[in-house]
Amino acid sequence: MNILLCDDIPREAEKLSGFLHEFGYEPMAFTKGADLLAYVHTGAAADVCILDIVMPDMSGIELAQKLRQAGFGGEIVFLSASNEYGPQTYDVKAFHYLVKPITPERLKLVLDEIRAVRDRSDTDGIRLKASGAVRYLLFRDIEYAEVVRHYVGFRLVNGETLEVRAPFTEIAPQLLIDKRFIQCHQSYIVNMDAIASITSREIITGSGARVPVSKSYPHTKMKYLDRGLRGEQD
Repeated sequence: MNILLCDDIPREAEKLSGFLHEFGYEPMAFTKGADLLAYVHTGAAADVCILDIVMPDMSGIELAQKLRQAGFGGEIVFLSASNEYGPQTYDVKAFHYLVKPITPERLKLVLDEIRAVRDRSDTDGIRLKASGAVRYLLFRDIEYAEVVRHYVGFRLVNGETLEVRAPFTEIAPQLLIDKRFIQCHQSYIVNMDAIASITSREIITGSGARVPVSKSYPHTKMKYLDRGLRGEQD
């Protein structure tokens, strides 16, 4: 999951970032709501926003409202030193409200709940025949697919690889019917949820894999950025 966090106190933002790194996430941390909002407006994909409520320039509630207005469809988790703001979080459909001080155990529990909810509601996939057996791959588990000689190779988010003897022209439409996938090269289709960074020439996935972007697919980066801006987090 792509996580953004905002706390106007730098040491608090740094502490939360440290917790998230321990859990295996690579968060983007901000100390001003306007900066986080500007980042989202660039089209950067985000699944979860963790927002401190009491901030001087823009409160977490105001920031959440602006995020929803901008089309952010992910989960929002609020942080506060008291319970008094709880009722105000309903209007922006917050997932959770954490009272400070935040412990890594409580934060991880909330993130695990978010992942569990997303996983339960995301069961679409593709049925493949590999090594004489039929296997059902969930779309959310696929990082990218590529042409490997006469096979189609699948790289999964857990690091596993799978090769299927089938034409890429047969596999590609079954992936591209799902909005999270994008074809960036005649031999590659990437799950946009797995993209860590993108340029006009290359995609780097969350696992660090480098996938080329062909000149024949010039709108790849724009499609990715547009998807993030519209908040289409499947």
